[in-house]
Amino acid sequence: MKKLLFLAASAALINGCIYGTVQDANTGSGVYQAKVSVIKGNCSGNGCNFPEGTDNSGMYVFDAYGDTNGSANTKFITPASGEEAVTFRVSKPGYQSRTFYHKPDYQKITYSGKTYYVSDAPVVYLCPYGSPDSDGDTICNSAETRYGTDPYDSDTDDDRLSDAAEIFGYNGVDIRYYGADPLRKTVLIEADYYQAFKPDQAALDQVIQAFADAPVSNPDGSTGITLAIHLDDKVSSADVDPDLNPVWSDFDIIKNKYFESRRDDLFHYALFADQILGATYSGISRGIPAHDFVVSLGAWPTPGGTTQQQAGTLMHEFGHNLGLKHGGNDHINNEINYLSVMNYNYQMPGLTVNGNAGVVDFSRLRINAVGSTINEYAAFSGYGGTTEADLADYSVRYGGVWLSGTASSNLDVNNNGSLQSSVPVTAANASQHDWENITFAGGGTIGDGWLGASAMFANGILQAQAEPEYMVQPCLTPEHQ
Repeated sequence: MKKLLFLAASAALINGCIYGTVQDANTGSGVYQAKVSVIKGNCSGNGCNFPEGTDNSGMYVFDAYGDTNGSANTKFITPASGEEAVTFRVSKPGYQSRTFYHKPDYQKITYSGKTYYVSDAPVVYLCPYGSPDSDGDTICNSAETRYGTDPYDSDTDDDRLSDAAEIFGYNGVDIRYYGADPLRKTVLIEADYYQAFKPDQAALDQVIQAFADAPVSNPDGSTGITLAIHLDDKVSSADVDPDLNPVWSDFDIIKNKYFESRRDDLFHYALFADQILGATYSGISRGIPAHDFVVSLGAWPTPGGTTQQQAGTLMHEFGHNLGLKHGGNDHINNEINYLSVMNYNYQMPGLTVNGNAGVVDFSRLRINAVGSTINEYAAFSGYGGTTEADLADYSVRYGGVWLSGTASSNLDVNNNGSLQSSVPVTAANASQHDWENITFAGGGTIGDGWLGASAMFANGILQAQAEPEYMVQPCLTPEHQ
């Protein structure tokens, strides 16, 4: 699996080519002599005063080497200062023009004994003038058919990133670079950090893998969610606020300096900080669901947290951003039948599944409500497709203690070494399948302008329905894990 963790770097620029194809949306054939222009970007080389044209196959090359277009027409294209992608425009008389954003991701190839670095831009299906666009996402119906997207739905995979944004980028940001695909659900996080609390790559990878393994179906037939984490800026020592008190006003001072506003509609924003409210809280989400969250493990016994604690807290706080509460669909914490990293019992140690400890995951089970007593022999029962075999895979942690037995049977709830048919327990509501209940809209904060009028109207409703930041409490402390 390609690790969708992107590190900020100041490495030397690679001299390379950018290439792509332009095709007719109706026929699928190459468009000859389409003009591909750099609207915003830097160019060095002999041919910078002229756009590129497509050949008979519809292909164009911004050739940095001179081997394709000749030494008189070399062009090495890079993003303009302050930008993260190059802005291109494709045009030809009789067709609607197409703007796209491309952040070069150079791949090394060898051809005829020579080494080249090349970056492929998205295929552009040009739409003839008058082509219908039923969903209003700037991609005509015939082009949508070519891309495999739904001409009547501006967000084919329902991840709050429009089909157009996932193919062409949006507002100067190339989210295709981060793995966005209109046929597979994608969520994006930019994470900044204090120097002493930079998260371990292994922790980020663990959460990325959890999303990749999610039991969520996609239009392309795959399962899982592409989570891309852009580990971006180290907050300078002069800007570090050790206690974030009050949380969000202090947080915003950092966010406004380090998070580019052009990313607002696309990326969640995370800060790996020291503490919040000058206390040992592990983190906080800016509402449920929401756009922003903090991981704050600086005052924990291992300052900054162990790799496992970082992974669990990252997924827990991001889960709040995605609409999950401490009881899944309610605020009741530590419910015995809710097997999820959102439950404090599992935030730090993770779940134990099939004997494998430290599994960072949201709930995949639907477990019936538990009354004031429980039969330890029978343990829990499932509903809505959750079987005894599913339950048998899971160990249970309750009151900070791992219990013998499983969620299916022989569960020693009172931890006294013997099984009983009736043991007092705190009643718990039926638990939910978390992955089927996450929301991608961040309470109306995530969603680009190409989603269409109805989708943008829905944003206002979502914002009204979200629990605001002042109603959301900080999360777990060391003494309560």
